[in-house]
Amino acid sequence: MDKVKSIFVGVIVILLFLVIGLASQLHPTTGNGFVTTTTVTQTTAVSVEMTGNATVKPGEYEVYFSPGGKAASHIVNWLDRSNSSVCGMIYTFTRDDISAALIRAFNRGVNVRLSMDDQEVNVQGGEYLALKNASVPIRIDKRSGLLHDKVLIIDGRIVITGSYNWSAAAEDTNRENLIIIKNPALAAQYTTNCEAIWSAS
Repeated sequence: MDKVKSIFVGVIVILLFLVIGLASQLHPTTGNGFVTTTTVTQTTAVSVEMTGNATVKPGEYEVYFSPGGKAASHIVNWLDRSNSSVCGMIYTFTRDDISAALIRAFNRGVNVRLSMDDQEVNVQGGEYLALKNASVPIRIDKRSGLLHDKVLIIDGRIVITGSYNWSAAAEDTNRENLIIIKNPALAAQYTTNCEAIWSAS
């Protein structure tokens, strides 16, 4: 009888391991039908999945922290290196250097598109009018809820994002982060979102 009990317990344990293993492979589905999974492994690889799969490997990203990380200079550097396209979404935008870099890109023939939140367009020191006066394509998102993104997609392969607004406070005072990811698959997903916001603005 004890032998039968041991076998029974062993089978139950094996079944539990199988169920747990299967459950860990299931992906939670968001309400819009997309599957979104984020995985961080011990090698710091990050996998973000929505309509496709993009794996960011070590060496494909740069991370900067404010204050003191000179995030604005890194944004300007990548804008000045842009060749074909810049799609951006920003909440607070008061930095002249980033505005000037967008204007330089536009004047080089880069396809620049920028969407801003309507609450931030007329703030003191805002860059909306400077860009508009330079004929840089810029739209205002007037829909309910904030356009709270801080994103640039450059040449369909570089994603610049994080908590960092393009402002003096973000650069000099606030505790912020900026990540620059060099990954075309991830950039494609961000571009789809950026174009959707552009079209709705």
